[in-house]
Amino acid sequence: MLAAGVRTLIACALASGAAFLFNRASSRGVRPGPLLVFLLGPCVEETAKTGLALALAAPVVLVHLGFGAVEAVYDASGWRASWSGQGFAAGATGLVSHAALGILTQVVLGLTRQPLLAVAAAAVAHGLWNVAIVALVDAGRRP
Repeated sequence: MLAAGVRTLIACALASGAAFLFNRASSRGVRPGPLLVFLLGPCVEETAKTGLALALAAPVVLVHLGFGAVEAVYDASGWRASWSGQGFAAGATGLVSHAALGILTQVVLGLTRQPLLAVAAAAVAHGLWNVAIVALVDAGRRP
């Protein structure tokens, strides 16, 4: 049997890869629309993170945190001024938000013992988080 740390890394890598491929295929190089950003993306990400954590017997919160770390590096390195101001803020926000989603997932899972309910709660929270972030970014663009 693989050690918990190895199972966690595998789950993080697979969930990150699945989310990346889904988001890339769904957006096809254009700005993602509301259906992807607020519903499908969060559902795919939360299902991948929690499903793979449970399937590989890895700690749910750590898989979410690892996913957030991968996303943080990706987001921060994608800005024109890599790892400065906006890039670092985007990365740090992603890390913290995915850790919070992992905690929410674990709490719901612990209370209900229902993985589908835990994933649904995290997906709804993730979608609402995305709504808030998009609203803040759009508000910052207005003169």
